Amino acid sequence: MVFVIDRTSDARSNTLRTRQEAFGTWIRMRSPQVMLAAVALSLVGRVVAAQTGRAFGWADLAVVALTIALIGPVEWVLHRTLLHAPDESFRMRRLGTGSGHRRHHLDPHDVGWILLSGADAAAFAMLIAAWTAAWAIPVALIFGGSLLGPFLTALVAAYVALAHYEWVHLLVHTAYRPTSRLYRRLAVNHRLHHYRNEHYWLGVTSNLGDRALRTLPADKSDVPLSATARSLSG
Repeated sequence: MVFVIDRTSDARSNTLRTRQEAFGTWIRMRSPQVMLAAVALSLVGRVVAAQTGRAFGWADLAVVALTIALIGPVEWVLHRTLLHAPDESFRMRRLGTGSGHRRHHLDPHDVGWILLSGADAAAFAMLIAAWTAAWAIPVALIFGGSLLGPFLTALVAAYVALAHYEWVHLLVHTAYRPTSRLYRRLAVNHRLHHYRNEHYWLGVTSNLGDRALRTLPADKSDVPLSATARSLSG
């Protein structure tokens, strides 16, 4: 299995100057369409489950809170271990987990390499479903009652998180400058990851993983300018 992003667009992200332009580009791409469909289907499933006796409860709140808490660390781990896999590693040689990401670092404004392809988004949706079941169902067991309801709630939250990731990743590569403090900080951090040092600022929608794993410098001058931030080689 090779995780490679298809060239689904020849658009340049640095020509997008407003949120409306960015959103118009984002919504036309396959990955957001796949993820929004996954959100809709899982949400319908949860509503139907609620109407058949699997009411919302404390377990639902718990799995949503855990999903939010896991976003930063999961982004960090996937970014560091898969997308930045060394050339000689099994992940790169056999699975190709970092090949598309290398293209992204070489040309950060090519929209076709910022977002996942539709096929990869669908594959991630299935992996997310399996991963979510592995941890959400045991959490639901702790609270008792329905297992299906909290699992579907967690699945909705996970799919929303990936759709949000794709949106933020495109937005921070555009010429638009976010007005909110959160998105402005995310944009600055991601540019530093691309142009300052690829070993730091690995979070895209959350910096919790960077904080926990000490890859969020207090100041950009605290880490050296990397010669391999564009190539990811060496």
